[in-house]
Amino acid sequence: MDELTLQFEKRKTDHIQISMDPRSQAGGFSLLDQVQIIPEAIPDFNFEEVSLETQTLNHTFSAPFFISSMTAGHKDSLLVNQKLAALSERKNILMGVGSQRRELTDADALKEWANIRRSSPKAKLVGNLGISQLIQFGPEAVQKLADQLQACAFFIHVNALQECLQKEGTPNFRGSWKTLEVLCQKLNVPVVVKEVGCGFSQKTLERLKSIGVYAVDVAGLGGTHWGRVETLRFSQDQSGFKIGQQFDNWGISTLESLLNAKKANVNYQIWASGGIRSGVDIFKCLSLNAKLVGLAQPWMQAFSAQPKSLGIQSSSAVDHDENLNQVYDRLAQELRIAMFCAGTINVNDINLEKVKIHEDFK
Repeated sequence: MDELTLQFEKRKTDHIQISMDPRSQAGGFSLLDQVQIIPEAIPDFNFEEVSLETQTLNHTFSAPFFISSMTAGHKDSLLVNQKLAALSERKNILMGVGSQRRELTDADALKEWANIRRSSPKAKLVGNLGISQLIQFGPEAVQKLADQLQACAFFIHVNALQECLQKEGTPNFRGSWKTLEVLCQKLNVPVVVKEVGCGFSQKTLERLKSIGVYAVDVAGLGGTHWGRVETLRFSQDQSGFKIGQQFDNWGISTLESLLNAKKANVNYQIWASGGIRSGVDIFKCLSLNAKLVGLAQPWMQAFSAQPKSLGIQSSSAVDHDENLNQVYDRLAQELRIAMFCAGTINVNDINLEKVKIHEDFK
């Protein structure tokens, strides 16, 4: 294994370990607690009639939530992604894959997704690459990644703060807008622009209206904060740690990002992530015009009951499939209850009239 591959493995292992550390979480900053669902005392239908089915990307999914991008391209990621892809196929929900950056320069990295595709051929996968790598390698490289993955869409993640704080970061963003526009014109699957925990301003969301994106995942402040993750890779006596601490709460909350999209009157779909932990949170995001809602931490916790390496144990003593099923079932049941008790029989009935937002955020 060459030095570059070793560095990549170390960085990705650091990322997944630290992301499970409570210090990496910007808990409470999503501001979704400032949204109150308005109860309907007399819903005029039966609970069993509530439907979570959601149509997007020319497909009908079982629910309006998805598996957010997490990890890929290192020694422990194969098990995680095999299980997540199997869940995607089994439950008919969308799955965002981890960064495919390593596949651009390492042919062996392609084997991971080839193996996963063989075991879960019907999983609906969304590719993933950082905007720095899009600029460096161009739209043709992204098309190749999408084809190899058999992706139904493609995330381009924008992560300015993470790139600045990361030891190996590449904060080279010149040409972002033009390159992104060209990608939207050329790629044969929909392009979804995604933050990684710092949210979007109204101005940026307005500018994206002219680019041709299919959707924007606002990924607001409130969940795993990748600035904090990179900071925690340094020891406390290093300057990188001290600098990173100044940006611990950097970002725009999930709530404010969703409201910014409403103010911008966007002409693309809004997807929401950033501190989503329950079906009640999912309902709130849907009421704020999100089409899909992404979660990462709840799925990852299904692997962490038996600490080993990055918290994952491949032993049959840990039933990852059952743990993941339980997460899906819990989220789906919480969302169904919220919908029934708010008088909404299907996902399309969830709108701004179903919630009350605190005066400070109207």
